[in-house]
Amino acid sequence: MNTTYRTNFLLKMLIPIILFVSYFFISHSTTTLVAAILATLLVISSGIEIHKNNKWNKTNLKHDQRTRANAHFAGYITYWLMLITLFAGAILLMNTDLPLTFPKLIGYTILGSFAVRWLIRDYLNNREKFE
Repeated sequence: MNTTYRTNFLLKMLIPIILFVSYFFISHSTTTLVAAILATLLVISSGIEIHKNNKWNKTNLKHDQRTRANAHFAGYITYWLMLITLFAGAILLMNTDLPLTFPKLIGYTILGSFAVRWLIRDYLNNREKFE
C-alpha cells in the first residue's frame, strides 16, 4: 500500500514502542531490548531522511517492481541463512557445552535474520543512488 511518508513513519514508530513495552512489562529479555534499540535507530534515521528531503506530505512509492524483487531476493537469502544457522547451532548445542539454550538460539537467529534482510534489501535498493 502506497501511503504518505508521514503515515509510514507513524506506523514504523509502533514497532519500537511495542518492543519497549514488551521489554519493560513482559519479558525483560536483552534480545527484546536490542531489537527495540535497533528499531528505534531505524525509525530515527528514516525520520531524518524524510525531513532532510522534505517529503512528509508526499506519497511513498515503495512498492514498485524493483523494490519488491529486491525484498524477495533478500528474504530468500535470509531464509537459507537462517535454516543453515539453526541447523548448525542445534548440532553445536547438542554436541558441546555452550551456555546457550535453544530458545535463545532461535531468538538470536531471528534477530540476526531481520538485520541481514534489512541490510541486503537496503543495499540493493540504494545501490543505484551511489553508482
